[in-house]
Amino acid sequence: MNSQERKILFFSSAIHFLSHFYILVFPALVMPMSRDLGLPLATVLNISFWMYLLYGLLALAWGWISDHWGHKWAMTVGIILAATGFILAGIVRSLPLISASFALVGIGSSAYHPSGLALVSQGIRERGRAMGITGVWGNIGIAIVPFVAGLLNYLIGWRRGVVILGVVGLAVGISGLLTPFSVERGSEVKYVEKLESRTALKLFIIFCAGVLFAGLMYRSFTVILPAFIESRLGNVSWDFQNLITRRFSSVRDVPAFQTLVANLIATGVYVLGIFGQVVGGKVADRYSLKWAYFIFFCAALPFILAAGFLANALLIPVAGFFVLFTLGLQPIENSLLAYLTPVRWRSMGYGIKFTLTFGAGAFAVKIVGAVERGYGIDSVIFLVAGFLALVIICISVFLASSRGQSIRH
Repeated sequence: MNSQERKILFFSSAIHFLSHFYILVFPALVMPMSRDLGLPLATVLNISFWMYLLYGLLALAWGWISDHWGHKWAMTVGIILAATGFILAGIVRSLPLISASFALVGIGSSAYHPSGLALVSQGIRERGRAMGITGVWGNIGIAIVPFVAGLLNYLIGWRRGVVILGVVGLAVGISGLLTPFSVERGSEVKYVEKLESRTALKLFIIFCAGVLFAGLMYRSFTVILPAFIESRLGNVSWDFQNLITRRFSSVRDVPAFQTLVANLIATGVYVLGIFGQVVGGKVADRYSLKWAYFIFFCAALPFILAAGFLANALLIPVAGFFVLFTLGLQPIENSLLAYLTPVRWRSMGYGIKFTLTFGAGAFAVKIVGAVERGYGIDSVIFLVAGFLALVIICISVFLASSRGQSIRH
């Protein structure tokens, strides 16, 4: 890569890391926030509704801004806004203001995917590899957020913890804004053979239907994972607590420590998604994008079904392999979208995708809350499996509608 490509890759990776990290801080803090605010779990989950709704709905608006005013500007300003939201969330006290502060996190975090992915797809020649690298950093953000948030909560409390996270984001956003790099509007350094416009539009519509259900699946899983693991840990949590007590010292806050253990395990689960991104990036550059997309989703289904029946240590690997396949396909998915959209509307294309993905995901928060309230936390996993089955059906229609079309880099 040349100097321009390296700068694009560095800042898009750093801000992708933060955008995923930021949007998953809340699920990692659901249990301590519930204890601190004296509210039931379902009520605390609803605090995040506007954050996730705006995170999704504003992706299209950020896509328009990015296409017209510049990908770099949209990407860096967005993360600055999200960082400001975290600082405010740690300062304000009333429930409506806490919800509004997290909503600002959602507004700012929604900027990355339409702007950062467009920047990578248009400005870097090895598109699949670059998508994989940025995806790895996004997954590192996903992977470490449960542990980091749990540790900050244990050491200094959730309020001071989110303020520190906001300060870090401000520093990264301002640095990116001041560093010189850009992509000329309407230009693209990688050439791929384009589909006929009518065919591309039909396939894009089918693709968007699958993305809608994938958004419901993804958010339902991520918003409940730390709490689900904590509820299913059983002897694992107590064994780890006894080990720490014997080797070091007694645990001063048992509920906070159990949350930390659950978040540490959730971190381990998400780590597998990092390896999936590396594999997904290589697959995107070498094989059929549409068949790779289908196979990755199908491979994830048995693992999420198994997670609904397993507990203790057995739960950890099956949840990890579900994450490996569903997050590992992201370079494939984003490369497929770039194939289906013209360069002048690339950010708008990503904006539509992430409006559907994360907009639907916001309603998943409501659905998860209702299912948890009515049927218990275990039932949410089967809800995730149902959304995944709908995704697979949509991709099957995509495959049938694209017969005879070679969709690959």
